Amino acid sequence: MEIKIVEMDRDSVKLLIKGEDHTYLNLLQHYLLEDDCVIIAKYNIPHPLQDKAEFFVKTNGKDPLVAIKEANERIIKVCEELLSQI
Repeated sequence: MEIKIVEMDRDSVKLLIKGEDHTYLNLLQHYLLEDDCVIIAKYNIPHPLQDKAEFFVKTNGKDPLVAIKEANERIIKVCEELLSQI
């Protein structure tokens, strides 16, 4: 996965993500929207044959990169719990 910050300000960030598809991006969006500080979390894959996606996060003041990091940590925790049950 390759991530590039396209735009960023105090409470929003627009990322360009290469190498991921709906599987991870939808999961990340879901966990971001569980955070009460996240107002918008959305992504767009402009063309299905390209592995580029645009991801946008807007918060109510929280650093959006912190929100993304925390969402990823929750995803990792859930995956570890699932793997421990196998």
